[in-house]
Amino acid sequence: MASGTAVSCVWVAGDSRTEASVVGSADRTAFAFTVSGTVMRDLHPGAVRRTRVTVANPYPFPIKVRSIEARVMSTSQRRCRPTPANLGVGSYRGALPLTVPAHGRRTGGDFEVRMPNTVAEACKNTTFELEFTARAGRVSR
Repeated sequence: MASGTAVSCVWVAGDSRTEASVVGSADRTAFAFTVSGTVMRDLHPGAVRRTRVTVANPYPFPIKVRSIEARVMSTSQRRCRPTPANLGVGSYRGALPLTVPAHGRRTGGDFEVRMPNTVAEACKNTTFELEFTARAGRVSR
């Protein structure tokens, strides 16, 4: 089973990225928003599932999401490593930019998640947590 993890992502008007979830700007002001994915069930060797992405905007103005990425962050079994050999996450499949209204939520595209036939034995009955990162800016008037 894989679960969507809500992860705070930082945005500002600028486009320069300083780390996975941080975007810089001239005045160095940064704001957080949330990206989450739907829970996937019944993962088994050879399974292919999709996790649908939702972005929540806590601000009184709309934001425009320009990129969204996902990766396996952790697993519930210590001996099951969070690597693509145990669970692969594809690229974002959806239209960008994604405009999210003020104080609103918007469901976007999805990520294809694939459990290889060669998954480690230690990964049976394991929950995989995904981490989502995104870059966005305030919508210009």
